[in-house]
Amino acid sequence: MLVLAVLGVFLSFSFKDFYLDNLKANLVYEGLLVAEMTRSYDGQEETGRFMQQIAELAGRDTDNRVTIVDQEGKVLGDSQFDPRQMEEHKNRPEIFRALKGETAVEMRYSETAAVQMLYVAVPFGNGEQKGVVRIAKALLEVESLYRQILHIILLVLVMTGILAFLLSLGIARWFSGPVAELTATVQDMARGNLKKRISFPARDELGLLAVAVNEMAENLEQNINQISAVNERLEALLANTVNGILMVDNKGIINYVNPVAINLLGFQDNVVGCRHLEVISNYYLLALIDQVREEGKTCSQEIILHKLGEKRVETTAIPLFIGVDAVAGGVLLVMNDISELKRLEAIRKDFVANVSHELKTPVASISGFAETLLNERELEEKRVREFSGIIYEEAQRLSRLIKRLLELSRLESQSEELRKEWMDLNQTIENAIGLMEKRKKNSQVKLCFDKPENPVIIKGNAESIVQVMLNLLENAINFSPDGEMVKISIEEEENSIRVKVADKGEGIPEKELPRVFERFYRVDKARSKKTGGTGLGLAIVKHLVENHGGQVGVESVPGKGSCFYFSLLRE
Repeated sequence: MLVLAVLGVFLSFSFKDFYLDNLKANLVYEGLLVAEMTRSYDGQEETGRFMQQIAELAGRDTDNRVTIVDQEGKVLGDSQFDPRQMEEHKNRPEIFRALKGETAVEMRYSETAAVQMLYVAVPFGNGEQKGVVRIAKALLEVESLYRQILHIILLVLVMTGILAFLLSLGIARWFSGPVAELTATVQDMARGNLKKRISFPARDELGLLAVAVNEMAENLEQNINQISAVNERLEALLANTVNGILMVDNKGIINYVNPVAINLLGFQDNVVGCRHLEVISNYYLLALIDQVREEGKTCSQEIILHKLGEKRVETTAIPLFIGVDAVAGGVLLVMNDISELKRLEAIRKDFVANVSHELKTPVASISGFAETLLNERELEEKRVREFSGIIYEEAQRLSRLIKRLLELSRLESQSEELRKEWMDLNQTIENAIGLMEKRKKNSQVKLCFDKPENPVIIKGNAESIVQVMLNLLENAINFSPDGEMVKISIEEEENSIRVKVADKGEGIPEKELPRVFERFYRVDKARSKKTGGTGLGLAIVKHLVENHGGQVGVESVPGKGSCFYFSLLRE
């Protein structure tokens, strides 16, 4: 199309120049003929009249304007205007040159005709009569003819262009169809569809390329499937491991962090791509990373995260090897939260110490009084009965302690499935209160049950609930002054039932509240020893309630009393 357009413009200008040159030559030829006609003048007729007749005759035959000027520039004849009214033409460029003996051609604006004209001036001479014959043709006809021809050229150019475009489009599609299909398939593969294949039957260069692309896609699919399988297994392993995993590259940028590490270090957002100095706030952890990067060897350290609840984290920092440079690959942190292990270890130590202490006291008493009875043969009967009573009480205390320990051990092992059945919680609590009224002996503490009007039906183990109530009531009675009242109430919530046991005792300090359900923990050890408590009652309560899927808690104000409660889910 571009070539055709350039060719069309070139042809149009070339034709215009050719037509003008041909027109100039014709006008020169016509001018020479008119100049030859002036030679027939014989001098008998008036010159002006003769020249006017020649001008009119030549103008009519040639359809052009013919002007005859003498050698002084005076107009002797004109085929279109009255010579007498025309000014001298001596200064006209074409006439000026023709008077000098040249054949002159000019294109300019005619003030007489008021149009753009093409002038051809030819000198003539007949004895003493000399002058110039000028042939003029209006360029409007030339422009009109030029436009017509230009329109024809443009029409041919457009028709040829459309035909060439359609033909080129068909040929391009015929050639580019396989390439387009190949390109679309490769782009589809690049977007991840490696199952896409190219069907191209030809065995030319494109056919060989299609076969090569299909083989490449098949190999890529196999390799990516293998890599994806390994990556999925690795992701599953890292996401579900109990250890926190964090990877820092040699520039201090975090490349990977698993969910356990995010939770362990208290990250709020995804920190992958961040500098470890900006997101890790523990000095010892940062120092461990720097140590491994400098030394290039594995280091382990127990780190306490003070800002995250005093977590104890066993951290192992491993250098990642790349080539021969041990530090260039960064550092891998493997973190294990041992807070619970440390807490359990502390509880175990306390338990051993408490059990030893609890067993030591009654055993020492039994041994001491038994030894006295053996060595002292002449003791009074009263003393013997007194010592025997002490031995019996200490033996009973030891028996209760062992029984409670066995019961707590059974609850913690959960070897037996809890048998639940529908029951009226009001009746169960009343049964527990009846048993406690028989046990409290000489205690002046009163038990008051704020019983709901309607039955409270839940699904649970009545024996376990009675045991929970007996432990709570026993504690409330033991720590309440004589004459005070222990209040039992039931609160019905949306999804659970809450049972409260409130006393008017001395209360529990706020700092002691989190530990009251631990084994052998006593707020007032002297009072507990006086009342014969083992320190295991609340621990048993906690396990019995949790076996029902419930929760236990305590609210207390020192000097005003305590309120122990447990919640059971509705089923």
